[in-house]
Amino acid sequence: MSKNTPRISIWVTSTGRFDEVVQTIETFINQCTYPNYEFIIIESQMTPDSLKFFDISRINAEKTEKYLQELPNKYPDVKFKIFVQPWKKLGAVYNQLLAHTEGYFVNLEDDAITVADPAPQFVDSVRMFQDDPKLLGLRIDLRDDTVFEGSPRFQGTKEAAGIKFVYWDWCSGGAQLMDAGKVRNIGGYYEDHPVDKYGETEIDQTTKMRSAGMYIGVSLKYYGFWVHISETSVQGADRKWSCQLYEKLAKKGWCGYGKNKEQL
Repeated sequence: MSKNTPRISIWVTSTGRFDEVVQTIETFINQCTYPNYEFIIIESQMTPDSLKFFDISRINAEKTEKYLQELPNKYPDVKFKIFVQPWKKLGAVYNQLLAHTEGYFVNLEDDAITVADPAPQFVDSVRMFQDDPKLLGLRIDLRDDTVFEGSPRFQGTKEAAGIKFVYWDWCSGGAQLMDAGKVRNIGGYYEDHPVDKYGETEIDQTTKMRSAGMYIGVSLKYYGFWVHISETSVQGADRKWSCQLYEKLAKKGWCGYGKNKEQL
């Protein structure tokens, strides 16, 4: 495979929300024309620890596991690595996914849809990673009107491989295309956090990134392709803002391709 299209691993961190998981996986497959990707899916089965803070009313583990088992037959041209296992801390899940990842990865989580072909953004993002050793990741979610050159929301504007991007010093767990080698070089993911404090993985990753003088970018060439579909996470985190953003942009005639005539 060409160095311009290295392997990209598509992470899905499922906890048994059947409807959301199906849409997360199948909208990506239906949209993506990138020639060299694989899914790495971890289905976490509930344990006494996770049952203390998960909303089990939204979980259909049996149906989800059956669906995942059938994926290789349903999509024979797509590569899958699927793990069904007892729930463990999020940092440990991330490190397990990282251990099975080659060049780059995207964490789609388990409650998002892909609304545009990510292939062009993937190709350019790889070039940007290769050109800028300090670029750890690039956002894939839909851009809003705060993303522009000179925006006070960001630390500044840089350029890699001829493409401008704004950048900041915060690293989240999902919605980013990441350079796996760089993530390993700064120490991978933090596992020693309380079972219900999954946000500590992001705090630790951000600290490591800052210590290495690295950053997360948002390409000014692309408008993103990923958006949440559930108004709350399985642990109850508010995701309404993301759903509302997609609805707003869809009404304006734009769903991630950047073809809308209005300036965002």
